[in-house]
Amino acid sequence: MKVNRISHIPFSQRVGRYHFQMVQAKLHTPVDPIISYNLQPFYTREQQWMTELSDSLSRLYRYSSDLDKAAREFDPERKDSAINERLAISSDPEAATAEAQARAKSRTYHLDIIRLANTQTNKGKMKESASPTSVSEGQQQFSVVTGDQEESFAFYSHASDSHAQSIQRMENALHTQGHSSVSPRVDTVGSMQALVIESGGTGTDHSFSLHDQKGNSVRALGIQHVETPARDAEFLLDGSLHYSSDNRISIGNGEVRVSMLQAGRDTVSITVSPATERLLQQTQRLVSSFNRLQLFLHEQQETLATQKLETFERVAQAANGVLNQYGIRLLPDGQLELDDQTWLEAVQVHYDEFAEAMKGLSKQFREEALRVQTMPLGSFSRSFDDAGSQLPYASLSPSSLRYLHVASTGLFINLLF
Repeated sequence: MKVNRISHIPFSQRVGRYHFQMVQAKLHTPVDPIISYNLQPFYTREQQWMTELSDSLSRLYRYSSDLDKAAREFDPERKDSAINERLAISSDPEAATAEAQARAKSRTYHLDIIRLANTQTNKGKMKESASPTSVSEGQQQFSVVTGDQEESFAFYSHASDSHAQSIQRMENALHTQGHSSVSPRVDTVGSMQALVIESGGTGTDHSFSLHDQKGNSVRALGIQHVETPARDAEFLLDGSLHYSSDNRISIGNGEVRVSMLQAGRDTVSITVSPATERLLQQTQRLVSSFNRLQLFLHEQQETLATQKLETFERVAQAANGVLNQYGIRLLPDGQLELDDQTWLEAVQVHYDEFAEAMKGLSKQFREEALRVQTMPLGSFSRSFDDAGSQLPYASLSPSSLRYLHVASTGLFINLLF
């Protein structure tokens, strides 16, 4: 933290009162006073206080910011917070995997995969690559019909073309003309080749047919032959039969996404639950951040006006009774202690109650951390309070002790620090 940010240490009040005290001492001292003095040592010492305070306030800001970040993980309004994360565990990852959205309801689903969805595959005639083509010479035009959509493609066939060249011309037409809903490829076995066309997606919605519009390219290459028909996935979810054109399905009102990988296996259990491991880590982080802040404030009692920060401990004391059942308790020294085993056992049984309790605690921690970050940092300085008081020389804080001697004796002295 830059020193010039600490603009709330009132130099003028300090120096002005010091100067006034010197004048009074000169008028009332019973002995010969020192007739000259230098304020430079005062300014030097004041700069040192300022640097020390700057360091303390910088650390206060950092510790409060760490506590704020830890508390955010228990904020239910933040979608990605640990309190909202859910895990979806599959009993058979080889048959199906699952992902749960934030705030998904905890429960177990039972899935029986009867059949997977697949694409349609049309395979043409397998012939020698160098053999003469069966496609007639001239302009060739054919169509691909998918549902209510029909797309036309064209290429020119030469009488000298080989079987491989005709396949290549049809494949290029599908690749370069329009936005085909099918995907072509060439299968090669030794010196023989065949054109294969697959649907762009799984399920009957993506089934297609090919027709000659001009010429005989579809019939000549045999590409109208359906080798594998398109099929929808068929599965039982909690005993109810369902169909899907995709092998990725949504269950639980869309809260869980399941990828079906294999059919015909035993019933797969999909269990949705809170991300307990991450939540425990974040609870440990919150407790650790709170304890670091409390230890820092205890160490800085003589530098910082820590009574202005009592809200942290007050909040922890207020929540102590509720959090005890989750293994979180307040120690006599003001720090928190977490019993991991007690936490795990309690949270697994009473997760909703834990979430509600942490929601209130983290909210108040966050509000206090934000208050620290938005208030003038200099207001946490004991020097600020001492200088602004009616009796600035009555405080026993280190920053005021050097004034106490002058006020008590009335001596006009050169105050060297």
